[in-house]
Amino acid sequence: MIGIGGVSSRFLRPFHGAFFTPNDVRLCSTIQKPLMASFIQPRSILNFSRPIQNSTVGKRFFSHASILKHRYFGGDSGDRYIRLNRFQQFQQGSGSGPNSLTGLTLFGLVLMTGIYFISPYLFTNVPPFTYFRRHPSHMVYGILGLNVAVFGLWQFPRYLKFLQRYMLLEKNYVHSKWSLIGSAFSHQEFWHLGMNMLALWSFGTSLSYMIGASNFFSLYMNCAIGGSLFSLWYPHIAKIMLMGPSLGASGALFGVMGCFSFLIPNAQILLFVFPIPGGAWIAFLGSAVWNAAGCVLRWGAFDYAAHLGGSVVGVLYGWHVAQQSKRRKERQLQRLPRWF
Repeated sequence: MIGIGGVSSRFLRPFHGAFFTPNDVRLCSTIQKPLMASFIQPRSILNFSRPIQNSTVGKRFFSHASILKHRYFGGDSGDRYIRLNRFQQFQQGSGSGPNSLTGLTLFGLVLMTGIYFISPYLFTNVPPFTYFRRHPSHMVYGILGLNVAVFGLWQFPRYLKFLQRYMLLEKNYVHSKWSLIGSAFSHQEFWHLGMNMLALWSFGTSLSYMIGASNFFSLYMNCAIGGSLFSLWYPHIAKIMLMGPSLGASGALFGVMGCFSFLIPNAQILLFVFPIPGGAWIAFLGSAVWNAAGCVLRWGAFDYAAHLGGSVVGVLYGWHVAQQSKRRKERQLQRLPRWF
């Protein structure tokens, strides 16, 4: 479980814009009780290395080949993963499907660019985005609510075909381009949802006040898309067979953590109740090393490529916000009278 030292509302509320740079921002002495959050739960990959039967038994873990089927969950230990393959009864795809990797990449990049440029207009002129501009943390609660709603849909068989198409990122057969975003709002297990949403609450509520609702919305969505694109490209770059679909918000959440850590590198990070030495930036670098090692060594059950993709986009966005802040401060100083 990981958390961040709580930043008082008195410190955050005046800064609805991007007024933070890595060098001039420090946590002030008015820090109050810490905001606890879970360690950002890794985006999970579902494995389908054994045939789908009528009982639709499945297990949720990373698999390079079928020989790894019992490496992590032997015997009956996979009982709690049984329902994760149930959507596969509707359609089994092969090949790249109706969407090529190049087409998906172009679609994702165009969508990321569009979100970046249209977000300021939406949050200035279009309800209910204008409400979130005045209350940035409420937008974080809205994102949390969407994740909970999608989790609820997974509990009803009538929605499984829709969820497979739009809320699941399959590597070998991408049914819809919109699964690049939809999969980042999708969770099938309560523990997965709970861990991710706790992390979103901890980092998101603070960061949304720092950079404003428009910037946070653009950051979150683009980190989600970037994580999905990295997840699709990684098997081709690494020359591995990766057939299992993935879902979860952790690609976006690692991006949020990366942006937060870049802007406030010395913020206190708690692992359970124990502070991590070095602050937020050191903790983030540690998570990046862990994800990179996971991509290379292919251990565990997680979509490390999506984590890295979200992290890269988040850090780049943090740098961009810092540059915006620097230019804004320079313009403000130029307007001051010379005698001041």
